[in-house]
Formats: sequence, C-alpha cells, structure tokens
Amino acid sequence: MTRNTPTSRQNGPPRRLRSRLAPGWAACGILALFLAGAAQGADLPPPALPSAEASPPLESWRDEGTGLTFLRLPGGCFSMGAADPALGARPVHRVCLPPFWLSRHETGNAPYAQCVADKACPAPERRDSGINEHFRTGDEDHYDAMGDALEAPNHPVVGVSWSDAQQFAQWLSRRTGKKFRLPTEAEWEYACRGGVGDAPSGQEAAPDAPEKIVGWFAGNSDHKTHPAGSLPANPHGLHDMLGNVWEWVQDHYDVEAYAHHPEHAPMIVRESYFHVTRGGSWSGPANRLHCAYRGVGEDRDRDDNLGFRLAMEP
Repeated sequence: MTRNTPTSRQNGPPRRLRSRLAPGWAACGILALFLAGAAQGADLPPPALPSAEASPPLESWRDEGTGLTFLRLPGGCFSMGAADPALGARPVHRVCLPPFWLSRHETGNAPYAQCVADKACPAPERRDSGINEHFRTGDEDHYDAMGDALEAPNHPVVGVSWSDAQQFAQWLSRRTGKKFRLPTEAEWEYACRGGVGDAPSGQEAAPDAPEKIVGWFAGNSDHKTHPAGSLPANPHGLHDMLGNVWEWVQDHYDVEAYAHHPEHAPMIVRESYFHVTRGGSWSGPANRLHCAYRGVGEDRDRDDNLGFRLAMEP
C-alpha cells in the first residue's frame, strides 16, 4: 500500500485481496430472501483452540429485540500495528483506550433483516467490491454458490456497505435508546488481540500450520460463511474477530495513519470515500487473518465476504 489517502472515487488504495472474483447480485428479491431465512448448511470441523489463556467473563448487555449481545471491554494500552510491511500497519505505536462495548458476534442476517423490514436499511446487494456500476447476474454467481449460508439467520450478513452499516447502527440506536456505531480501528485491534498485551492473540494465522488458525478462511470454509460462534472465542470472549467476513470499522483509510495517531483513542477522519476493513474472511488466504492486517474498501462497496459488527457507547 503506497498511495496517499484518496479523495476521489477514481483514485484509491489497493482493494482487499480476494482468493477469487465473486460475481454480483441485483437487489431484487433480497428482502424476501432475508425475511424467509433458511436452515444452515453443514459446517466443517473447527480448527484448533486458541493458545492464549481465556480472561474472566466480561460484563454483558443483550438487546432482546435483535438478540445482539455486547461485551464491556476494560480498555487499556497496547502496541498497535506490526513491523511486517505486508500487513500495512507500520509503525508500531502505543495506543490507550477507555472502556468500550463491542458486539460478541458479527451482525447476523436475522437482525439486519429486521432493519430492512422496518425500511430503515437497504436490502443487501449481490455486488462485487470495486464493480459499483455494473451488476452481474450470469451463471457464475458465487453468492448463489454459498447456498443456505447466504440467508441463514445466524450467519453474518454480507453484501452490505459501510453506509449500510451506519444506517443499521442508527436504527438500533433509535430502537433501544442507546448509542451504537462502528468500532474505531484502534478499538477493533485492541478487541482482536484479546487483552493479551503486545503478544499475539493466539488466533493469528500461521501459514506453515494452517490447522492452528482459529478463523474461517479459504482453506477451511468450504467457500461460504459459517454460523456466529461456531469457532472458539478469543480471550475477550469475542467470536470471529478473524475470518468469516471482513468487518467495516469507523475510520477512513490513510496509508500513513499510524504516523499521525495520537496516543489516546485515535480515529482517522479524512475527506475520502475509503474506509478500513479488518479481520480477513472466508474467501481469503490465511495471511489476512492477523489482528494488525489493514484492508480497505469504498464506502459503497458490497461484497460476499464483507460485513460488520457494532460498538456501543458507554
């Protein structure tokens, strides 16, 4: 990643790398698909347990209307980023965060469908990242190839943009009287690391030993998403921080962001259409499953491997 922060839709940073190209979908009929739901497909055996010690249970809050559960993370200081240039996360720098709440799981099809039914969120669209003006509805439809996983209520929603995630957060805020938003990039990485300081979370990819990866990626996903919580949680009790779907975060993408971060609660806001994505996905290679790896997408991008989870204000 060598470009400067983009200020137009024509010039932007490199896209999230995928293991294949996924044709897109038209929005017609998606609302009915989401409201109907379907039985989930059979899942592959999970990878090995994480090596990090589990932390004591965190305080939790559950929204009974959607079933979303949020955990209160204690906050603290950690070394954000990684020395490996391939992760796009240099320089390593100290960041301190106050306590915050984060969803235990990625946002699922069922709660998102409620927002669509209330006409507060657009239905997901079968659209490829970076192909924003042209729908593909030919025979090679990778969305349809996902089968039941695409609509199963307890699978993560895909085909949603950064802007769609903002609308969902606003809808949930109105419903509950609480304040929801996407996590900042720093909050996301702190949560991913699981409170184990500067050490790996126990879930990062080990390309020479992929059977030890705790996350759904191209090597174990059977070409689809998987149910929330079907793999072990990280030490914070959070599931699928790595793999399953990429997750939008609040920050605008800036290749030089880490050189400008303040120590306390950093967040990058730029005049840009591009935002950070984190965590890797079911369709990508093992080396994307790292707490420090930084992906990027345009605010209107939708893809079959791209979703989100929410943070809740204290």
